[in-house]
Amino acid sequence: MALDGSLERLRREGRIVVVGASLAGLRAAETLREEGFTGTLTMIGDEPYEPYDRPPLSKQVLLGLVPVDQTVLPHRRALDARWRLGVAATALDVAAKRVALADGTSVAYDRLLIATGVRSRPWPNELAADLDGVFVLRTTDDAARLVNRLRAGPRRVLVIGAGFTGSESRLRLPGAGTARHGRRTRPGSPGGRPGRRDRRGGRRPSLHGAGRRHLI
Repeated sequence: MALDGSLERLRREGRIVVVGASLAGLRAAETLREEGFTGTLTMIGDEPYEPYDRPPLSKQVLLGLVPVDQTVLPHRRALDARWRLGVAATALDVAAKRVALADGTSVAYDRLLIATGVRSRPWPNELAADLDGVFVLRTTDDAARLVNRLRAGPRRVLVIGAGFTGSESRLRLPGAGTARHGRRTRPGSPGGRPGRRDRRGGRRPSLHGAGRRHLI
């Protein structure tokens, strides 16, 4: 009975913090409300945008069919949440049950959901990564920069990463794989052919990435 009472208080008055304001975090927050959680719900995201759909960034956005700012995910219901967007979570104090943020503040919680997903692998040489014309593709800002550069009509495009996203992006670039318009697109992968297990035992690329979700 004591346990049931504690859970009921958590449901009514608890503080749940979700770190990761993307698809997984949004759907988890919506489910909490749908299941009757009426306490304080805080959403933390390092990007200054509400949750948006990432797959179109390497599809319709690159093709120019959908503007970058029209990839926002629909909400299934009102969340009544406190949004802390544009500030990254930097540390976790499990004993004190607080999440430290990059702006020097912290957020207290009774339950914490970490749904931060994955990151694009950065170029190993930082100086080379900062060169003009080198891009990664994960966020809306990344997509906007890439689309803007492609509009200038580069003659050659090299895609590093021949997994699902890299191959998909390559196929959706104008003139991909051909010499049309003087542009040629080539994939680059350290593991051999896209989507195949190489002879060294490398893993097959995941179709949607390996998202991380942990409840503390």
